Amino acid sequence: MADRLATRLEQTIRTPNIKWSILGRERPLHGKHSSLDEGSASLWKPDKRCDMTPETSREAARAIADARRNQTLLAKLPTELTPETLEDGYAIQRDFMEIWPERLIGWKVGATAEKVQEIYGLSEPFFGPLYDGTVFHSPAAAKAERFGHLCIESEFAFRFGRDLPVRDEPYRLAEILDAIDVVIPVMELISPRFETLLTDAAPLAVADCGINGGLVLGTLETAWRDINIPAHPVRFSVDGQLREEGTGARVLGDPFNVLEWTVKALARHGLSLSAGQLISTGTCTGFHYVDRGQLAVADFGSLGEVSVLFAS
Repeated sequence: MADRLATRLEQTIRTPNIKWSILGRERPLHGKHSSLDEGSASLWKPDKRCDMTPETSREAARAIADARRNQTLLAKLPTELTPETLEDGYAIQRDFMEIWPERLIGWKVGATAEKVQEIYGLSEPFFGPLYDGTVFHSPAAAKAERFGHLCIESEFAFRFGRDLPVRDEPYRLAEILDAIDVVIPVMELISPRFETLLTDAAPLAVADCGINGGLVLGTLETAWRDINIPAHPVRFSVDGQLREEGTGARVLGDPFNVLEWTVKALARHGLSLSAGQLISTGTCTGFHYVDRGQLAVADFGSLGEVSVLFAS
């Protein structure tokens, strides 16, 4: 079975090319920004019911790991490896984490806006791992060739100053906030290892590290308790042109709500948080494409700016 699946994977893998598609529509790779609510038939429905087994979960994880390691894009996974449920997606994600060599630095959270949850067909957000090999410090210059897609979100991230081990009793929000030592303005680089952005395939997005491609860190702020984060403004621009404005309230009404959801969701999966790890709480300024050579800036006001230039 493994040989047959390997052959099918060789047939579906692609190197990054000049076109990709979102929700079934072709666009230039690294092309202009567009809203997430464009609709068409899903490209990601398996041909038949997928019954995920430990073997197929590990095989899917290896396929995603190979694509990330080799900086290639997958057209899709074979039917046998395609997750149909979030449970399947998280199983593949766990298997990926067991074989990925980089150090885990925390978690990203996706679908923290009701509109995005509707697009994914979800009733709650999802999470994915963040690794030290894809962390940049602002002002950042990142090689565009490292990414299959050049897409950016502006987010508030929170770093934990002490461990939150899994326990029987759920953590209260006050306990979670007490464990945080800094807030960090960040840009999340969205870049799945598939030819589409997986906005119609939540289980596969979960399997592919929550479609995270990297994180750009701004300045650490220790006096975050003095800031009204839900009302704090964020402005996202590209080459000096404003793309979108937002506030912390864009994510479940308050980034603290995202923190509480994430800590509890991780615990349900048997995952603890360690001191030094962070949670990035979702986009405050929507989702935007940029081109090679463009300078993207997220202005977090008193928290400073975060910038990245995708170099050729």
